[in-house]
Amino acid sequence: MISRWLPRHISTQLLLITLCGLVLVQLLSLQVYRLERSDTLSLVSSRHAMLQLAAVVNLLNTAPPGQSEQILRASRSETLMLRLKTTAWTPPQRDPLFEARLTRLLDVPTDIRISAELLDPSQLPPPPDGHAPWMERGRGRMMALRDARLYGSIQLANGQWLLFSTFQDKEPPAWSPRHLLSLMLVGGLIGLLLIWLIRRITRPLKQLARQAEQFGRGERLPPLTESGPDEVRETLAAFNRMQSRLDRFVQDRTQMLAAISHDLRTPLTSLQLRCEFLPEGEDRQRMLQTLGQMEQMIRATLHFAQEDQQQTPRRDVDLVSLLHSLCDDYEDAGQAVSCQTEGKLVYTCHPESLRRAVQNLVDNALKYAGSAEVRLASSDRSIQIRVQDDGPGIPEDQLEQVFKPFVRGDTARNTEDGSMGLGLSIARTLVHQHGGELQLRNRAEGGLEACLHLPR
Repeated sequence: MISRWLPRHISTQLLLITLCGLVLVQLLSLQVYRLERSDTLSLVSSRHAMLQLAAVVNLLNTAPPGQSEQILRASRSETLMLRLKTTAWTPPQRDPLFEARLTRLLDVPTDIRISAELLDPSQLPPPPDGHAPWMERGRGRMMALRDARLYGSIQLANGQWLLFSTFQDKEPPAWSPRHLLSLMLVGGLIGLLLIWLIRRITRPLKQLARQAEQFGRGERLPPLTESGPDEVRETLAAFNRMQSRLDRFVQDRTQMLAAISHDLRTPLTSLQLRCEFLPEGEDRQRMLQTLGQMEQMIRATLHFAQEDQQQTPRRDVDLVSLLHSLCDDYEDAGQAVSCQTEGKLVYTCHPESLRRAVQNLVDNALKYAGSAEVRLASSDRSIQIRVQDDGPGIPEDQLEQVFKPFVRGDTARNTEDGSMGLGLSIARTLVHQHGGELQLRNRAEGGLEACLHLPR
């Protein structure tokens, strides 16, 4: 819903989110400044009351006795209550910190008795004369819960006692809970905005990466939904076009290969018929043999094209059971094939295609070594299916060449056994459809190992 009102470009969205974050920071900073300004003014006011109290004491000590009431009347305020008495009031618990602070402000040493409480003024004990000026209504009742209510008496030079009541605000710490709360609130709001924007941008990109991985395994997938900012939409649209073009290219190539192989059968059959009417001789036998090899090549080419085009649904399969079943079929046929794996390993794949790939590797090992051994291993990132034999192996410079169509491991290129050199090519094609890789290596103890890597 909100995305409809957002700009279409990533740069504009980032600029808008940055501006919104700055505005929020500014608003919260103004609120924090207002609260801190109020606390600072209150602290200044309370310190001013202490200075005013010290000035009143110094003034009463030097002024004529008849002017004392006028000085008190002029010095009283809503935060400073003053009264002269002939007797001192001793608080139940004195506060040496504030007594020392007020002593430093006075010009002459004197007796100071101060008590500081963080209580409601109505709960404070009254002085000896029964009158508590600090219990009058006003700012005291509202601020006593968080300020220090100072009340006490100071002895003047003439022997009288000045009873007073005032507030002393507590100095705020450098990092108060309010500061931390404001900082966390600002960071949380900006973080939520950035997380929402980043997820909105990266969600289509994650879908693109997932579909690219699946498309690389040869799966048929629907086009991606083109959503998000313009730059992301253009990327998704370009990927959809690329996927469509590659699908058409693969299908056209496979169909053309199948069509050419199919159409070659007609003239090839005609040549075989003509050769049958030739007189017996060596030339006739060689021509028929060459035409037979061409027939096998066309049949193998069609089979290769069909394997490249076939797609079976993916499903969960126990690879251990699949390999044991394959090896059991060979053992029932009298072939020396063993499966050295136990347990259970479930994997999502095309079972028929994967079985055909391993079968081609086993056939290749039986052809050149007479025996094969199948092993299964797994790690956090991949699964390895290894087909090992104790045959002559392959020269190092030909380990990649044998994967090309119609390339055989024997230099004589003997085709009498019906093999046209497509087994490894088809196996690698089927492995690529699973997003894996097929590699060959010569074993140090002799023989060849074909390792089929499948991604987790």
